[in-house]
Amino acid sequence: MFFVAADDTDSVVGTVIAGYDGHRGWIYSLAVDPSQQRRGIGSALVKQAEVALERLGCPKLNLQVRSDNASVIKFYQSLGYDTEDRISMGKLLPSS
Repeated sequence: MFFVAADDTDSVVGTVIAGYDGHRGWIYSLAVDPSQQRRGIGSALVKQAEVALERLGCPKLNLQVRSDNASVIKFYQSLGYDTEDRISMGKLLPSS
C-alpha cells in the first residue's frame, strides 16, 4: 500500500508505504517533507495505513526504527507503538 499526503497546491508533502503478508502488517517507510513536519501529517499517514491494514484482517503491525533515532522512536511511541524484545537481522547481497 502506498498513501500520499498533499498540500493545498497538490504538492506531495508525505508518503507511507505499508504491507501485509497474511501474518503481520509492516510500515516499510514513512516520510514527511521536513518543512511540513509536526503538523500531524505523519500521524495521519500512519493512521491511514493502520485502518487499511485492519480492513484486510491484519492482527498486528510492525515497523523498524534505528535504535539511535530517538526522535522517530518518540514519534511512534506517541502513536501507541512499543519496543519489543526482538533482534533484527540483515544481510548485504553482493552487487550484480
